[in-house]
This record gives sequence, C-alpha cells and structure tokens, in this order.
Amino acid sequence: MLTLSPPAQGADPRLSIIVPCYQEELVLQAFHQRMRAVIATLPVSCELLYINDGSRDGTAALLRHFERWESARALHLSRNFGKEAAIRAGIDHARGQAVVLIDADLQDPPELIADMVRHWLQGYDVVNMQRSRRAGDTWLKRTTARLYYRIMHRLVARGTLPEEVSDFRLIGPAPLAALRAMDERAGLFKGLVGWMGFRSIELPYERVERAAGETKWNYPALLGLAAESVLAFSRRPLRCFSFLSLGLLLVCVTWMLAALFAGSFSAVHLLLGVGGVLCLGVAMVGEYLGATLFEVKRRPHYLLQTAPPDSVETLHPVGRGERRPA
Repeated sequence: MLTLSPPAQGADPRLSIIVPCYQEELVLQAFHQRMRAVIATLPVSCELLYINDGSRDGTAALLRHFERWESARALHLSRNFGKEAAIRAGIDHARGQAVVLIDADLQDPPELIADMVRHWLQGYDVVNMQRSRRAGDTWLKRTTARLYYRIMHRLVARGTLPEEVSDFRLIGPAPLAALRAMDERAGLFKGLVGWMGFRSIELPYERVERAAGETKWNYPALLGLAAESVLAFSRRPLRCFSFLSLGLLLVCVTWMLAALFAGSFSAVHLLLGVGGVLCLGVAMVGEYLGATLFEVKRRPHYLLQTAPPDSVETLHPVGRGERRPA
C-alpha cells in the first residue's frame, strides 16, 4: 500500500525521494503536485523529503504547508550551504531503504522515477539517469559540461563516472549505507557513487527546460565545483606537475648548453621559465593543502534549524550519523 505520510514505528518506507530546494518558490507547487501523482503509482511505500537550503523567498512557507497538509517532510538548513550539503542532509535523515535524488526545477521529469524503481527492484544497486539532450542550455554551457565530464571520466574517476550523469539517480541500500559511512567534507556525491562501484545502469532521458524561475548556478560556481572535484578525487595534477617540472628542467639544461656554445646565454630567460613553473607548482600544492585543511577542521556539513525561519532561530549542529529528532 502506498503512503505519503510519515511511517509508523517499525514501518519505515522503502524509498525516500530527496529534493534539495533553493529559491524554488515559483516552481515548487507544480513540482509537488506532479510528484504526488508519481508516488501514487509506485509499487513501494515512499516518503517525500524536501531540503530547504537557506532559501530567502517563499520556499520555506510552501514546505511548511506541505508538511502540515500534504504529508511531506522538510528539513530547513540554517543558511545556504550548497547543493552537496543539502544532499548529504537528505541522505542523513532519509528513512527509506533506498533514495532518489531529484531537483525541484522540473528539468528532470518526476515520471521517470517509476522506471528507476523498476530497475532497482530488478537488482540494480544504482540507477543513473543519463542526459541525452540538454534543452535550454547555451552552446558554451553544453561544451563546458562535456569537457567537465570527460575530465572526471578519464582523469579523475577512471571510467567510473559516465558522461552526462547528474545527481538525478536512485541509490539502493548497500551504496546508501556506504555513503553514510563516508565523512568527506569536500566529496562530490556523483563522484563518490561512481567510485564505490556496485551494480549500476544508465537510463537515457531528455532533460527539459526549467518550468519556472532561474538557475542558481553560474560559471564561477561551476568552475569552483569542477576544481573541487579534481582535488577530492585525484592526485594526478601533482603527478603531472612533477613530469612537467622534469621536462622543463631538461629543456632548460639543453637550452643553456646550446646558448653557452653559441655565446648568447641569458640567465633572465632561464629564471623566468623556472620561476613560472615553480609558481604554478606552489599554487597547486596550496590548493591541495587548502582542501586538506577543510577536511581536518571537522566542521559539520550543515546546520539544521529547529524552528521555522520566521521564528527565533535555534541552531542544531549535525554531524555524521546523527538524525533530527522526529
């Protein structure tokens, strides 16, 4: 029997649908209605879990309405911690044996969840949705996205992250337990899921345009996410720099010997070349040290509000393995 209401003690749902939300007031009502219709057709019990990632519009008010009258659950973060933190909050607090991650902008059709559940019940641990078309994206965004996935696929993830696979996926019990056991502060979820392995499948679909509102991503934010992905999953940039330094050393020695024989040696050119490589290396090492510092501080991934945003704020720090009281 299908249910949207919080399950009774000992009757947790089999599937939790996690929806990170940031400034989605214009589209949230339409998303919720479509999601309710989808859940009514699924062959497993479900819960709908919204994560309000510090929205400053009417998102929080809508979610409180859904909690009270529409049998949904909602977590409100104390500020905007970013999508990765919102996803982690959902995974930490989901009651289901498996989870589905989906954005609220309706670019990923909720109706596809039925096919994802069907493949999960057939034995797949991870069901990835792979975009075959990006409606509404500019040429620059499509090109940079392809470049990003190729870097992650070949350089970073070593073939474990298929191209055009975003956060829209179903994660079964085994990989879900493994994700909860990981305590990385800078981990990228789609990279972590790919790194773990498990039996997975990619289902192609066409991503449509936003139903309403505007994207919250911009190119500086996407560039920062790409850099964090590389830092979190690979030491290859450091290794590449080692080979680059060795190659430059050989070039400099060759050039210096040739210049000495020709009588035109200039130390300025040599210093400029070596100095440029050294500056690049120091910057790269600094990025890795910064990522390490971020990890060892052991700050919470996110903070939950125990009161609605329009009330007096009481902050509850949440670490790994903790759950918000029911």
